[in-house]
Amino acid sequence: MKIILVGTGTSQGVPIIGCGCETCNSKNPKDKRLRASAYIETDGVKILIDTSIDFRQQMLKYKITDLDAVLFTHHHVDHILGMDDLKQINQRLDKYIDIYGTNLTMEEIKITFRYALNKTLINYKAVPLVRFHSKLNKPFIVKGINVIPVEVLHGYLKIYGYRIKNFAYITDASRIKERELKKLKNLDVLIINALRKRPHPTHFSLEQAVNISKMLSPKKTFFTHITHDLNHNKINKILPRNIKLAYDGLEINI
Repeated sequence: MKIILVGTGTSQGVPIIGCGCETCNSKNPKDKRLRASAYIETDGVKILIDTSIDFRQQMLKYKITDLDAVLFTHHHVDHILGMDDLKQINQRLDKYIDIYGTNLTMEEIKITFRYALNKTLINYKAVPLVRFHSKLNKPFIVKGINVIPVEVLHGYLKIYGYRIKNFAYITDASRIKERELKKLKNLDVLIINALRKRPHPTHFSLEQAVNISKMLSPKKTFFTHITHDLNHNKINKILPRNIKLAYDGLEINI
């Protein structure tokens, strides 16, 4: 399995518009963060988690030219608004792309991209051509790949993380119930959100994310969905040896 973290930033991205802080002014490319998204390739199947606002830029930057499916964590704009650019794959490869998520996520995407349901535009291939799959919190199959949704709380909102084999990706979580934590045991790699040092009502803080990682004991943990509060080099120096901040372009092979 190959994983590329094509974006590791929060909804604002880093640098933040108008900010002059140390991280936003950093010359370190690992402090430049597009909106959070991950590409997974396993057994010839190409899966993306979330079509971020920066989807087009991410696909070009990391030379990703094909997708079989998109797993959506939830419907907030920083995680879905790049979906329109799926039509470039649709047109070039003459294919539909399967998209998955909670029933609420699928319904909200249909509202946001209601023009994509227009039959005339579909016939012209002028819209993203997708097949909607609303999934309950049970394992399902994507092109022969077993996917386990992990229900987490994003403030009040129930959203999905995903486990594929011994890899799991969680973002925008502020709480994970005990029954869902059991799905995250015996991982080689855990990707989980760590927004900032200070507590936040709808996202794990750095300390909370470290505690989750220590509880689950994966071989490696990388933090994503990071704001400018966390400077890459400074924070990595104080983290445990097997826990690090992720960065855009991080490639993981399992």
